[in-house]
Amino acid sequence: MSSVVVQLRKRAHMDLFHMPSAEEAVPALFVLLFCGLIGLEREVHRKDAGIRTHVLVGLGSYLFTLVSLYGAPSALTGNMRWDASRIAAQVVSGIGFIGAGVIFFEHDSVRGLTTASAIWVAAAVGMACGFGMITIAALVVALYFVAVLALTPVIRRLIHRGSEGRLRITYADGRGLLRTILVKASEMGFETMVTASRQVTRRDWKGAAVDVRVSGRKGVSDLLSVLSMVDGVVEVEVLDDEH
Repeated sequence: MSSVVVQLRKRAHMDLFHMPSAEEAVPALFVLLFCGLIGLEREVHRKDAGIRTHVLVGLGSYLFTLVSLYGAPSALTGNMRWDASRIAAQVVSGIGFIGAGVIFFEHDSVRGLTTASAIWVAAAVGMACGFGMITIAALVVALYFVAVLALTPVIRRLIHRGSEGRLRITYADGRGLLRTILVKASEMGFETMVTASRQVTRRDWKGAAVDVRVSGRKGVSDLLSVLSMVDGVVEVEVLDDEH
């Protein structure tokens, strides 16, 4: 066994029970706070990846960063050199696999992109805290909330796109009501696109439910009120749409 390997093992054994310092523990608490806030926003919007996922991603990125900065270099001896960016670069690449897991296709639409981006931001926040960049991490979290909560309605107003949304309409089957529903929406100036449909059975009643993406100048709530009054329509609800 070479002397270098022996020295590495001795040093690893000496640092095995090293207690974290304040400089290491305090940023971890900020990771818990920042990534928890990001996850809370996703959980409030009923997304699959919530507080726990984002906190774990942030803490994992934070620990990888510490290992890259201090863990690996502390085990080096002699002329051995270590590039601290190597592990950090792998974190950036590896987090893509988790993000891909929350992206899925629903007929002709893609959902989960915002949640995947939030996970990516959580990883970056964890890495930033690992490098001691607490202030910039806080700024990024603040800008995250600006982007997901305030940016979309502002852009819609600026480009005069009107209102958009997704409706789930449940109605009695076999009466040609779907055509009536789409005609009503068109008369109100809404463009419609059916994205999903299924049969619905409730005790002695059989019907159908369709998911419809709508866009128009008027408010979606106005369309909802009109469609709810159509004879044979049982329920009309607004679906939470991924930005």
